[in-house]
Amino acid sequence: MALAPLTEWSIDSSVRYLNHGSFGAVPREVTAAQQLIREQMERNPNEFVRSHLPTMLRNARARCAAQLGTVEERLAFVPNASQGVIAAAAAVVRRGTKVATTTTNYGGVVLGLRALAQRADAHLIELPAFPPTSATPETCVAEIAEHIGDADVLVLDHIVATSAQLNPVADIARAVRTVRPDCFIVVDAAHAVGQLHPAIPTGVDAWISNFHKWIASPRPSAALVAVSDRAARVLEPLAGSWNAELGFPLSFDAQGTSDLSAYLATPAAFDFLARWPREARDRHCRETVSAAADMLAQAWGVRLPTHPRLQAPYMRVVPFPGERRFTTQEENAAIVTARQQFRAEIAVTSPGGISGVRLSAFLYNDVADYECLRDLPRLLPR
Repeated sequence: MALAPLTEWSIDSSVRYLNHGSFGAVPREVTAAQQLIREQMERNPNEFVRSHLPTMLRNARARCAAQLGTVEERLAFVPNASQGVIAAAAAVVRRGTKVATTTTNYGGVVLGLRALAQRADAHLIELPAFPPTSATPETCVAEIAEHIGDADVLVLDHIVATSAQLNPVADIARAVRTVRPDCFIVVDAAHAVGQLHPAIPTGVDAWISNFHKWIASPRPSAALVAVSDRAARVLEPLAGSWNAELGFPLSFDAQGTSDLSAYLATPAAFDFLARWPREARDRHCRETVSAAADMLAQAWGVRLPTHPRLQAPYMRVVPFPGERRFTTQEENAAIVTARQQFRAEIAVTSPGGISGVRLSAFLYNDVADYECLRDLPRLLPR
């Protein structure tokens, strides 16, 4: 059974919400906390922005940093992981800089890195990566350490969005340091906060994760963490503005007039989750997604592709029967079919070219929620 009742969220009770991993879902009481902040702002916007907002932001940063095992001076709020990753890379990329990433990294970030490299007259190297069916913890380390070459910057996913593969980032960083000690390592940890404990790996420079996924904060809210001292010295927002001379993280606080209520309400999301012991939350999500994935794999006659030691705690990919290879249009059509036929919201991805359903589990999910997907493959065009 679900750990928390769906009524704690505003999700339509007729919907089987099986895709928390893409956009999250905000609890009612967290939405209410954000609304109170907005109402406070609107009662006197000038007083709020000039006199209250700076202190409120520092307090919110301190609360969130403590949850991540770091300090307020090392954390900046950014709208999402993708923007934070590009900001971190841009802070050190100059003409001639060699930036390495992998072909499995999040597509939006790879596109952003290509644009950054083109603007800066830098070089982007896209390293090959093993597909989920053959990747192991050892190959994840070797495929980067052996091909990093003379790269100055490495951008790496903590949890790969399409495959739900948990990369051994600390091991990769340790191996990279042996061949390229000064490489600036940026970790795209979009899915990490709330799934991984502790969340921040050792040996990296900058680490970025969304709060609006597994912490269930309002959107958009994410953390850019300066893990190393050198990152704290150089990180800066993509658009310089007020506070620029104050350095990280204050330079991220004054990017023009913005509604920062999602950041300020993020501590309320941590408070909401604290109603259940972390161990209970972790056990529920792990057991739910594992049971659901095993159930569908058996029903579809397929094997789960991901090595057990590379499985993300609360996410799984279950391939469709027949090793089907969907186009983006066909992936979207499968999502619509699940919505129309089963009132189920899902994600469909194609890691390594093999398409399947990417399952997510959160506190409001139960294994029975996923039963409806047993019949999905036969409803899809061949």
